[in-house]
Amino acid sequence: MSLEINWKDNFYGISWAYEKNRLVVSTVFEDKKEALEIAKEIEDWSDKFTRLTIIEKEGDEFAICCYQDPQVSKNDRRLGLFRTGMRQSGGYAQVKPMIEERAPLLQIAYAADVRDMATYEQISRLVPIRKCRIISEKDLKKQEYYYEKTANAL
Repeated sequence: MSLEINWKDNFYGISWAYEKNRLVVSTVFEDKKEALEIAKEIEDWSDKFTRLTIIEKEGDEFAICCYQDPQVSKNDRRLGLFRTGMRQSGGYAQVKPMIEERAPLLQIAYAADVRDMATYEQISRLVPIRKCRIISEKDLKKQEYYYEKTANAL
């Protein structure tokens, strides 16, 4: 049995929100069918074994990597979310202190038009993140970031 993660890296980007006194990281998809499939998958994620890693890269970029520990996954698909090439300036710079203070919640969202916030739709429940880390790209050499390293190599 393979414990590799099947990375979904084709979502539009990240939207930050504040709900129930917590920061919410919404991964925004432009394909509603795909958003619904992924939402169904993360609905089953164990609240105890979810991981969110933000990888700060050189320059002004960051990547986000979110998954459930594949060793406890009840589903053979072992889905993970990964997106790179996002800017650290702007929204991320504002939410970073909140992420460092308390792990955010994860949510899948769909946007009919990503340029228009009125078209954004929450697709999944708010999934608590058990382990949230902000690391530098150099940290990917450490064994504890094996899954993040495999995603970053895509």
